[in-house]
Amino acid sequence: MLREDVVKLIENSGENLVYIASSNRNIDVYASQIKSKNFIKIYDIQEKEEHDRVNLELLERIGKNEKLLVMLSLEGILQKYFLESRFFTLKVGENIKRKEFIRVLEESGFSKNYLVENRKEYSIRGDIIDFYPLNFLEPVRVEFFGDEIERITFFSVNEQKSLEKLETVSVVLKRNDNQNVSFLEILKKIQSVGKTKVYIENFEIFELKFEEAILREREFEAEYRVILEELKKIAELIEVKKSEGDSYIKKTIRNKGGVKYRDITEIKEGDFIIHENYGVGLYLGLNEIDGKEYLTIKYAGEDRLFVPLEGLKKIERYINHSEKEPELYGLGRKGFKKKKEKLEKDMLKFAKEIIAIQAKRELAKGYNFSPDTIWQQEFEEKFPFVETKDQRAAIEDVKRDMESSKVMDRIVCGDVGFGKTEVAIRAAFKAIMDGKQVMLIAPTTVLAQQHYQRVAERFKDYPINIELLSRLKTDKEQKEVLKKAFQGELDLLIGTHRLLSNDIKLKNLGLVIIDEEQKFGVKAKEKLKKIRNNVDMLTLTATPIPRTLNYALLGIRDISVIETAPDGRIPVEMKVIDSTDEEIKSAIMKEIIREGQVYYIYNRVIGMNDKLDELKKILPKFITIKAIHGKMAPEDIKKVLLEFEKGEIDILLSTTIIENGIDIENANTILIEKIDKLGLAQIYQLRGRVGRGNRKAYCYLVVEADKKMGKKATMRKELLEELKDIGGGFQLSLEDMRIRGAGEILGDKQHGAIETFGYNLYIKMLKEEIEREKGVFVSKIETKIKLKKSAYIPEEYIEGDERLKIYRRVLELEDIDEVLEFKRELRDRFGKIPLQTLELLRGVEIKIRAQKLKIVEIEELDEKQIVISFDNESMKFEKIMDIIGSRRGKYQKQNDNLLYSGTIEEFLLEYEN
Repeated sequence: MLREDVVKLIENSGENLVYIASSNRNIDVYASQIKSKNFIKIYDIQEKEEHDRVNLELLERIGKNEKLLVMLSLEGILQKYFLESRFFTLKVGENIKRKEFIRVLEESGFSKNYLVENRKEYSIRGDIIDFYPLNFLEPVRVEFFGDEIERITFFSVNEQKSLEKLETVSVVLKRNDNQNVSFLEILKKIQSVGKTKVYIENFEIFELKFEEAILREREFEAEYRVILEELKKIAELIEVKKSEGDSYIKKTIRNKGGVKYRDITEIKEGDFIIHENYGVGLYLGLNEIDGKEYLTIKYAGEDRLFVPLEGLKKIERYINHSEKEPELYGLGRKGFKKKKEKLEKDMLKFAKEIIAIQAKRELAKGYNFSPDTIWQQEFEEKFPFVETKDQRAAIEDVKRDMESSKVMDRIVCGDVGFGKTEVAIRAAFKAIMDGKQVMLIAPTTVLAQQHYQRVAERFKDYPINIELLSRLKTDKEQKEVLKKAFQGELDLLIGTHRLLSNDIKLKNLGLVIIDEEQKFGVKAKEKLKKIRNNVDMLTLTATPIPRTLNYALLGIRDISVIETAPDGRIPVEMKVIDSTDEEIKSAIMKEIIREGQVYYIYNRVIGMNDKLDELKKILPKFITIKAIHGKMAPEDIKKVLLEFEKGEIDILLSTTIIENGIDIENANTILIEKIDKLGLAQIYQLRGRVGRGNRKAYCYLVVEADKKMGKKATMRKELLEELKDIGGGFQLSLEDMRIRGAGEILGDKQHGAIETFGYNLYIKMLKEEIEREKGVFVSKIETKIKLKKSAYIPEEYIEGDERLKIYRRVLELEDIDEVLEFKRELRDRFGKIPLQTLELLRGVEIKIRAQKLKIVEIEELDEKQIVISFDNESMKFEKIMDIIGSRRGKYQKQNDNLLYSGTIEEFLLEYEN
């Protein structure tokens, strides 16, 4: 029987079916090809909560007498199950005592958290209770009016916004913890609701795996043997072979959207911040004074600065490399002011240098590529995924650059697996359609090889000539490739920095694509600088080095950031473990048991063989381990990697040479030793080797239990633990600069300025200085709104650091539609909006309208009288009177300002018309 026959067997079954596969991989293949999605997979489950969810889904289907199709592997067979659970039904319009419901949640083991992010957590915010039950993929939001349920929705963990509305929902708050039965009991339950067929595929393999499981867990031998014998009695045994050309898993269409990174530059209580006028201080939190909220900042001694919310724009989180705490100035002294004035002179000189570089770049004229052809459209439609929003934007940025007359120098920054390569492939195709040649340069032979395979697959239906130039080719083969390139017979040449050698000459080079430029040496970078002057350049990176990042932020190079993960991508879980045999073995065996593969990073060539022997001693003999490192011959590295890719090797022991370009979906655990010797971006890249598919992946940082880590290593560890979400590579590059030091960033001359102002404020000030020198700096009118009533967010409505995030978002609102949408979000997430917060948002709406009318200040004296100030001489009282004409009865002169009898809204409506 072939795999496609199994798919037909499963789909055409007219009865309950329990299909026991010989591998997790086979289940994935079947699941990807079965048209009906009404099946339950039980395999590869490490998290108790996820296993509970699948167990509950089974019980729910059984309870409804639904036809059951269950696919499971050995892991599913050996799991423990429960047969009963506590369901709790909620219905819109029904009365439930809120206190009673909260008590039930707590008795069921739910823990309270301000924002619900994990299963078995709950949150109370005003009239809203959020909780994450065991039996759903998304958490549930219930809004009450008194004790009546007014609204029920699922909501997104990442955005905290409601998804679909529900009229009724049956949630499981607690499973029966006293039950711990084998799969045989679940099987009896399935059989009790209808005729059930049981299949076991490739029984010899299945039985061998059972014996391995018994060797691992001797205490369960008797129980395991009973399960095996019972299954043999009732199951039909079938032999299944892999079909010709059958692939591991079919690619599925990605939905748009996905997870966004958590902004790790957000200000939190206890952080050092920097204020543009007063320097570095310690942020102590928010305080309400006379109906307004203020940020409280501690300076030297007992000095305190209270900053109104509109002043939040002048505050940045202080990011700098120094391990020592920054110097705090006293508020009444001139220390910071003097230092700022001195450094601003240095900044002006540097701004002029940057303007000269920008001007030179603007003068350079490049090739104008033609608009997209029909072939281009056809080629892009063959991409097997739906592009994410950010990926689409990056593609459009690149095309716009290529079609313009200026020489393109764009960086596309995005995490591993976020679709950077597809952006480059489309740019290459566009260039080739215009008769130009393209070079794609990668930092390693292995990555160049992977690019070649991927590009060849995408271009296979088109008459495009591609060649790979690498050390694996003979001298004769290399000469032949160079000859084709010189004569224009090649469209795309892929290789390492070898492509930057003097003997490489292309007849009509139009585009150069660089993957991870920071990995190249000094000579290679110098050569790239020369190419950059007259050929379109596209750079791909997951974590740009600070210098690259700064050039982008200052406009010397352009940047597109892909920060939205493909739908379905699961964040890699970070764990710190001790370097004991027990912990290392446990981490590895968890992956081996679920038929996965493991990377073990040991970044020392000397001692690699000893490490290999150590691992072999602590692991079972059936586990295959091989090692690679940079001093091996390229063909030997390639051979081992190919074996690992085919699944012939369980553990790949390696130096950091695998940090770029290794893309193996079945390898989902990585252990990294000696993190104190590695850079933050390097660890982040290594972590990106796992989690490439749709399985949960793990990254273990292995630290010596009896050895104290240095401060920088500790900072790296803490930051990586904080970056639980995916897509944080861009933000991490800023943080990496803080830890590694600012000396390399923009040269030593700017080191003092960065030390004083911190990175964020420094870049902001330098940008403004550049704009002033160019004569394009526009000082935006900051309209002041003084309302009579209190306008703030009460702490009982939104708590702690979340409140400050919301305030920052309030200040970023730029039009009335955004304010309305923001109100809807607040209402959804936090419940009925308090009067003080409605007044705060009223002030934002007034400010947006007033700025368009060049109003500097509006003060509300009472409900029926306001004072208005305008921004220049031409808008003084006399001018206003001419505009107003017959309606002057409501208006009076007060100094050079306007006194209006009526509400702010009435005045704005009159004046707008």
